[in-house]
Amino acid sequence: MRGAPPELNRRSFLLGSAVAAGALAVGCGSGGSAAGSDTFTAAFQGSGAGEGIDPGANTLFIDEARMKAIYDGLFEVDSAMAPIPRLAESGEPNADGTRWRIALRDAVWHDGKKFTSRDVLYTLSRVLGPARRRPFIAASSLDRVDLSGCRAVDDRTVEIALKEPSFEFLIALSVYGTKIVQDGAADFGRPVGTGPFVFESFDPGRQFTATRNEHYWDGAPAIGELRILSAEADARVNAVQSGEIDYADNLTPSAARTLRDRPGIRLVATPNSGIYFFAMKTDRPPFDKPDVRRAVMRMVDRAELLKVALEGQGEIADDVFGKGYQYYADLPQHDYDPDEAARLLRRAGVRDLSFDLFTAPVAYGFVEAARLFADQAAACGVRVNVVLGSKDSYYTDALDTGQLTMGQSGPLPIPNHFASRLLSGAPQNRTKWSDPEFDGLYAKAQATRSAQGRTAIYRTMHEILHDRGGFIFFGTTNWNSAGGDRFAGLPAAVPNSHDWARFDGVSIR
Repeated sequence: MRGAPPELNRRSFLLGSAVAAGALAVGCGSGGSAAGSDTFTAAFQGSGAGEGIDPGANTLFIDEARMKAIYDGLFEVDSAMAPIPRLAESGEPNADGTRWRIALRDAVWHDGKKFTSRDVLYTLSRVLGPARRRPFIAASSLDRVDLSGCRAVDDRTVEIALKEPSFEFLIALSVYGTKIVQDGAADFGRPVGTGPFVFESFDPGRQFTATRNEHYWDGAPAIGELRILSAEADARVNAVQSGEIDYADNLTPSAARTLRDRPGIRLVATPNSGIYFFAMKTDRPPFDKPDVRRAVMRMVDRAELLKVALEGQGEIADDVFGKGYQYYADLPQHDYDPDEAARLLRRAGVRDLSFDLFTAPVAYGFVEAARLFADQAAACGVRVNVVLGSKDSYYTDALDTGQLTMGQSGPLPIPNHFASRLLSGAPQNRTKWSDPEFDGLYAKAQATRSAQGRTAIYRTMHEILHDRGGFIFFGTTNWNSAGGDRFAGLPAAVPNSHDWARFDGVSIR
């Protein structure tokens, strides 16, 4: 969920209110707070029939919440986007970073079978096998794996061979889509995992139910039954207020304000969770000129965008991805400076600059931010035409359409941000960035054994992008969730990290 760009935008929010209401009606009549039992009911934004529980293919946030209950990965990332061991006890590279030896935990599947290295090899072959109509989402992140050279040393030790050196390979093993499935698994209608909860039932767009895994390797959960419901934003707020549900994920700033001082409710606002950006297409006019890109960076009043479009919920960003994450480079803030923007446009030989900004109402504040930026650019003598696309196809369309687009990203490791969005030919290259120097630095970083050495290389890559790149990261937002205060251990972490949406640590006070 982290390396093969698990952007917020990939988890599209499409569920109709009628379905959401039905899910709550079905799910909460005998649920957590209402019944006073050890059932815990959580509600997430859903997507109707588009939801699923195949850990290799499904990409919605609500999908991830369900899969965290059923499955484990070898590694996952913490809130700083650094890998931590889960089903793996450790991972060690050879001298040149082309082979990794992974020691596995003593764990069992829900059906009682032992977890072994064969399960790991099967999962890798499933993800990297023949192309499918719907490709596995981790295939690009794991494309360095040489399946022919991988082997089971014994039941609890596996060696993974790589086609090229990578001392960052543990990050690739922690990305979205790499949770381990049982050797030979083909039917994911009734999934069998190693996770903290055992599958009971799933009705897409409505309800998922699982029960406590008494034999979980990391300790049995305190709650006996977990229910995850699909619900629209307003339904989630109303249900957590009334006690119909015990936890509501992904609340808007206005909803967070409504719940902040509500008796019996605990609100959690996790910073650096949503990253808003403009993306300049660097392969076409006018953004094929570096000075034009530099000028636009000075046309953005980030503080005003945060205050007005995002209701002040978050922090301004400085055009460097991943504040608070491993390998983040703290570089000078780009300030709103119309005079400097004009100077850079003159140096570029550009007069009467005009371009389209392609956006859609797919995320909170998008259209408001686009129109506000158009006003800011107008004060610099630049005309920005805001063009609205279809919210149903926007993120696919925005990969190739237009000159300037918008986007929102969830947290992911910085090396994966580079690999999935900025290398030449990257699958989510929204800025059409292609720079041989940048590509070479990335390859050098992967082949560098010391973390200190990689940090220095990544900083140079950040400096290149900060100077003349195509992304303008203008704000980071909070991730708001709320739950009943009779529960301890409610999840409080950035999306895409290990601790987000994990309910095995929840208990009744």
